[in-house]
Amino acid sequence: MAIVSKMIDEGDMKQLTITKNFDGEPFPSAAHGGKMRVIDEQRTLWRFTYKVKSTNKRVLSGPWEQFVQNNSVRVGDTVAIDNNDRWSSGAAEYKIEVISRGS
Repeated sequence: MAIVSKMIDEGDMKQLTITKNFDGEPFPSAAHGGKMRVIDEQRTLWRFTYKVKSTNKRVLSGPWEQFVQNNSVRVGDTVAIDNNDRWSSGAAEYKIEVISRGS
């Protein structure tokens, strides 16, 4: 099960905004903001900017729009982020998956 899973809406096409009540920080390695290393299904390493806006709001930006374009993300698709668990390159703490609404 993913740490965070979100259905993409129009606002998420420029930056991913995660609004959810968290018991603790979902991404401890980026807890104070900064860069977050994430690998996608094509094994591309992304360094997103991660910001904690409040206890229930997190934002991923930086090359997010390029990620959306490269992975053909559309409104209605779901993005899931989970621990890498050595799924791929050890250079990334997290992995990201796009689940197409057509799947």
